Amino acid sequence: MNNLVQYLIPGILLLLLNACSMQPKRPVDYVDPFICTQGDHGHWLPAALVPFGLVELCPDTWPGSLTADGDFAHSGYDFSDHQIRGFSHIHRGSSGGGSIHDRAGFISLVPFTDALSDTFFVNPVLDFDKNAETASAGYYKTHLTQQNILAELTATVHTGFHRYTYPSGTPNRLFLYSGKKGGSLSCTQVSPTRVEGVVGNRWFVAEFDVPVVETSLWKGVQTKLDSFRVAMTSEGFIFDFGELKNKTLQVKVGISVTGIEGARKNLETENGGWDFEGIRMKAEAAWNELLSRIRISGDNEADLTIFYTALYHTCFLPQIVSDVDGLYPGLDRQLHKAEDYSFYNNYAFWDSFRTKYPLYSLWIPEVYRDITQSLRDIYEQAGSWDPFPDTDHPPHGFCYTVRGKDGYQPFTTCRHEHMLMVMTDAYVKGLTDFPLETVYPYMKHEAMIQMPAKYDSIGYIPARPDQTGEYSWDNWCMAQVAKSIGHQNDYNYFMKRSEYWRNTWDPSIKYFRARAANGTWLDFPDDPTVNREKYTYEGSKWHWRWNVLHNVPAMIENFGGKEAFLKELEFFFDNDLYTAGNQIDLHAPFLFNEAGAPWLTQKWVRKILTEPIVQKYGTHNFFPEPIFDRVYKNTPDGYLEEMDCDYGCMAAWYNMSAMGLYQVCPGDPVYQLTAPIFEEVKINLDKKIYSGKSFLIKAKNLSKDNIYIQSATLNGKPLNRAWISHGEIAQGGKLVFEMGKQPDNTWGKE
Repeated sequence: MNNLVQYLIPGILLLLLNACSMQPKRPVDYVDPFICTQGDHGHWLPAALVPFGLVELCPDTWPGSLTADGDFAHSGYDFSDHQIRGFSHIHRGSSGGGSIHDRAGFISLVPFTDALSDTFFVNPVLDFDKNAETASAGYYKTHLTQQNILAELTATVHTGFHRYTYPSGTPNRLFLYSGKKGGSLSCTQVSPTRVEGVVGNRWFVAEFDVPVVETSLWKGVQTKLDSFRVAMTSEGFIFDFGELKNKTLQVKVGISVTGIEGARKNLETENGGWDFEGIRMKAEAAWNELLSRIRISGDNEADLTIFYTALYHTCFLPQIVSDVDGLYPGLDRQLHKAEDYSFYNNYAFWDSFRTKYPLYSLWIPEVYRDITQSLRDIYEQAGSWDPFPDTDHPPHGFCYTVRGKDGYQPFTTCRHEHMLMVMTDAYVKGLTDFPLETVYPYMKHEAMIQMPAKYDSIGYIPARPDQTGEYSWDNWCMAQVAKSIGHQNDYNYFMKRSEYWRNTWDPSIKYFRARAANGTWLDFPDDPTVNREKYTYEGSKWHWRWNVLHNVPAMIENFGGKEAFLKELEFFFDNDLYTAGNQIDLHAPFLFNEAGAPWLTQKWVRKILTEPIVQKYGTHNFFPEPIFDRVYKNTPDGYLEEMDCDYGCMAAWYNMSAMGLYQVCPGDPVYQLTAPIFEEVKINLDKKIYSGKSFLIKAKNLSKDNIYIQSATLNGKPLNRAWISHGEIAQGGKLVFEMGKQPDNTWGKE
């Protein structure tokens, strides 16, 4: 018997070890940072970062990050590239914005042993092994083949952490430069293990875990420095550590936009030791905690990967700009302190107001609350609301970015149109913890800047049916806010303006159409499918045909009623006129719900989420040939061609739609319902702001064929409407769908 036990124990232990190693995957394990990093397909980057971190530590790749060589890597990184230019700390991915010449990040480190050429310090380019490249939430690793250096990166909110393993018997060196070709930085070496400097208005403190043996200045030639105790401006600095016996060099870099003292505090507070693995694990844990607030059940690994990676992408931007002590630079050129909240900046509301903030309101309302406090600060400190020409997209005319006096902007941001809709939606959902009266005058000013009072006499913006419609949404939101705080006259005024969209609707052709200031209808294309961007931004007359978010019933009536509206909307989808790759018609699949045909919303949303579909349109025109492909994929080319994620807008569209929820009009706290693509979705609601309970969405009998809702219950009671209020979700509960193969033409028509 003893011999038998002796043989059984190792086997039992092995089984137990295997069982332990086969733990179910966590939400963070589904994140693939390489999705949407290839070519013109989303423009994300596999950076080491934490949720909403100021630091996005990532390689800038060659040649994609230089527009002269491709104009693909808007984030600074292109998965197709096999060379890097350095590891930089400050990036902005997901959109077409940024420098038109060099899209690399700022404050870049290049590990090397020997300079490969005379031009190495002009534009350092190193080969790296794509097969050895890995990334996960909060971590990045690659192997620099020519130098035989292993590079690993992780991060905190304000710091980047580098770990470089050099080959034995070689000098261990670093090149520090701005990150941009031909850029410069000011730098002071305050000790053999500490360097401080600034690039633009981004201050940094870098610490090494071993002392620098020799420092050189690069200004076209390499100059060794005997003393380096004063600030010097140069194209780059070379640090030689000699031959390290343990072969590993660690570097910590603290970043701040308030000054060098802020960078010091950020580094000391967030990254005080030399525990690379500990910082990496904290970053991963932060991501997992956030992602775990939405639990998805399903057996399709690819869809789970797409879902959690999309959720992850919504938390890159905006970024926490305030230091660990709350200080941040205001638009008024003063330092301010965020008390009991983090100050966020770097917004693109024109894109992301539609999907991302409705997602935040359910998923991470405490972040949304901090954002509203940040927007309050921006409103109060603003010194200039004048529109500036949108030189990248001239047909749109103007973008609106809130600036300080004389155009001052202390931190990168994109555009602010519809900021007041983001504030309104937070307010009606109870996510503002300050009196709205304090920002109401600024919101009102924003609405009047976008559609000035001079247009009240004609009731539209001349030659811009698109903007007339857009700013009608904003005026509707202002009306709701005005009414709620007792400004009845303003309510009446803004409600009147919210209907200006009607004055650009040509009933003879049933399209929105440009008008001259004297009321004359302007030219209209013989073929309204043509995306010529005359009078409408980034879309055809078909795309802009559904441009009434705040009063869908009235829009339907303008078509001649539900039957006529459904006929046109079905034609739009059946003939591949919908563009999934841009924002203008993102809400269109959910309009079937409001026209009394929710089974068509279920059909088209699922197609867009899970099946290849025909796409005819890029951002500005037809594709040379129509594309037949999935819109969302779990590959480096994660989106359609020319489809930017635009600050997480498209990722959030996937998340909301895949859960079976979509808010057509932010400011109106109602979500349209459709069938989720997962058997079960569980939203763990915030304890401080909401009930702290969970809201469960369950799709019984869901399968590839059973995609149509047959019936539904909400908290055990029959539900025969295709919408649900924010309040119903926020108090927790259970929404159950019975799914079937055939459309049910009776459900959801209330």
